[in-house]
Amino acid sequence: MKTLLLILCTFIVSVSCDKERINENFQDETSIQNINGTWKVVSYEDFQKASVTVKNDVDSWNGMDVILTFVNDSLYGECTTNTISGKYTIAGRYISIDSYGGTKIVQPAWGNMFTDIVYLIRSFEINEHQLRFFYNNSENSVTLHRN
Repeated sequence: MKTLLLILCTFIVSVSCDKERINENFQDETSIQNINGTWKVVSYEDFQKASVTVKNDVDSWNGMDVILTFVNDSLYGECTTNTISGKYTIAGRYISIDSYGGTKIVQPAWGNMFTDIVYLIRSFEINEHQLRFFYNNSENSVTLHRN
């Protein structure tokens, strides 16, 4: 019983530490002018509620990911069970997702979370390791790590 309690406590502490690491003070590197590269969604932030949602918090069907590759004005990748592609426009630190679509296979909540907000994304910050898209008047964001 003590072993089970110890394992449970260790798990809870590790999940909380992961959330804190994901939401460390994000530093935008203004010298980076594009978002080109391959990125994996790691969290969703709600700044009004001061909450962070990571993949462990929602159904991801055994760890399926949202992985996007950005090249110039095009994006493509996987949104859990679906292959996606689209076009985007950047002006400074503002972004507009002009088109987004792909296969229509049923996907877990983790995939739906991105699909539900993709057209709401309005701005971004980026550094060498992270990309953060803001939406809902910058009250929410989705954070991606370089993959």
